[in-house]
Amino acid sequence: MTKRSHRILILPAALFTIFAAVLVIAQRPAPFRDAIPAGSRVQYKTFQSKLLNRELRYGVYLPPSYETSNRTYPVLYFLHGLNENEMRWSTRGETDLMLDRMIGEGKIGEFIVAIPYAANSFYTNVRGGGEPWEDVIVKEFIPMVESTYRVNATRAARGVSGISMGGYGALKIAMKRPELFGSVSSHSAALIPDFDSTTVTGRRLEALRALFDRIYGISQDLTYWNANNPLELAKDIKRLQGLKIYFDCGTEDDYGFFVGHRVLDELLTKASYPHEARLYPGDHGWEYARQHTSQSMLFHWKAFSGK
Repeated sequence: MTKRSHRILILPAALFTIFAAVLVIAQRPAPFRDAIPAGSRVQYKTFQSKLLNRELRYGVYLPPSYETSNRTYPVLYFLHGLNENEMRWSTRGETDLMLDRMIGEGKIGEFIVAIPYAANSFYTNVRGGGEPWEDVIVKEFIPMVESTYRVNATRAARGVSGISMGGYGALKIAMKRPELFGSVSSHSAALIPDFDSTTVTGRRLEALRALFDRIYGISQDLTYWNANNPLELAKDIKRLQGLKIYFDCGTEDDYGFFVGHRVLDELLTKASYPHEARLYPGDHGWEYARQHTSQSMLFHWKAFSGK
């Protein structure tokens, strides 16, 4: 034990409480130091998945007025990234604090956010009858959320978003099932035009090949990968009608996902499909995403509001 930590332990209880409170405030990024409206809650719970035959964890953000009203709310499903979980949206992204602040400032209205844990599944049913993670999200998690919480269960009031692997999952699921979602957004989505190293320059992408082979069987052929690739799904423009789309990526993304970002932007632009696509300076991960989640949350609120 260091001398410094020893001194902290012998501080009077009241002084220690004050010191701890100041430390927590000091550790928050500058945008969140001001007072934010009280009342919102982030809960962590489990639900029983029959498809996987086990309990799965999830997080849910309930907006400030949820406990004091009887009304229903739009819902945003947020999908976490690779090697993450249902808590990182809050603990790393601090998106719950950002939402509280935006609500308090009148920039957005209130909505529920539900975050399922999905391991490193890429939100995909494993080829050949393996774990059906896409079905878990669509056929189990969404119905559970919308029967447990006061959700406005209409297409216009339902959105999906995600970061990295979750950004891929959000775009993929929304494009495969556009009848379910009125809006979709992603940050640094894992968009891969092909597996040619001259196209995908990310230095870490090679490490994903074994995972992709387990899920999609890419060493055999790319048929199943293409059937779940947003860059292929986006070519069916008529199917996407009514789905509002936003995506952004860092220009220094070390997986090289900005390449796929540009391809998706070009596909939608060529088809004259309305969308928001943005490239910003930055790398891959929450340090980048924290700077831009306010834009995707505003995007979804406008979609929920019919704007």
